[in-house]
Amino acid sequence: MKVRDIMSHPVVSVHPETAVADAASLLVERGFSSLPVEDAARGLVGIVGEADLVRGRIPAQDGSPARHAQRVGDVMTPAPVTTTPGADVAEVVGTMLDRRLRAVPVVEGGALVGLLARRDVLRCVAQGELTSAEVWRHRFGLVDHDRG
Repeated sequence: MKVRDIMSHPVVSVHPETAVADAASLLVERGFSSLPVEDAARGLVGIVGEADLVRGRIPAQDGSPARHAQRVGDVMTPAPVTTTPGADVAEVVGTMLDRRLRAVPVVEGGALVGLLARRDVLRCVAQGELTSAEVWRHRFGLVDHDRG
């Protein structure tokens, strides 16, 4: 199974100048866990997730003050891991598990064309279209590359 078969598209993205509160509202309204961040030229510059938007906004028990970053660009993860539409889903899932990623932007020819989120993968698992055996074979190099 290829990433293009299950990725979410068209992609909802934000800009580095987007207000943190607006990005948080978008995540809540759409039920997303992450949003790609694109610059004015529509180039992928980062990804922002729930934890990024929450981290540091609530005062710590030790009395440390909460920080109040106002822009997505101040809290996003720059230069995110990406994949391509033709990548094998099981291989990308292995990377997601190893790196604890909730979503991976899908790029083609330098353009953001989709987003592969855990929810997309979970949908395939629920429908019996992807098994843990497939993911394990890719993660540990047990793939028969001649089978396609």
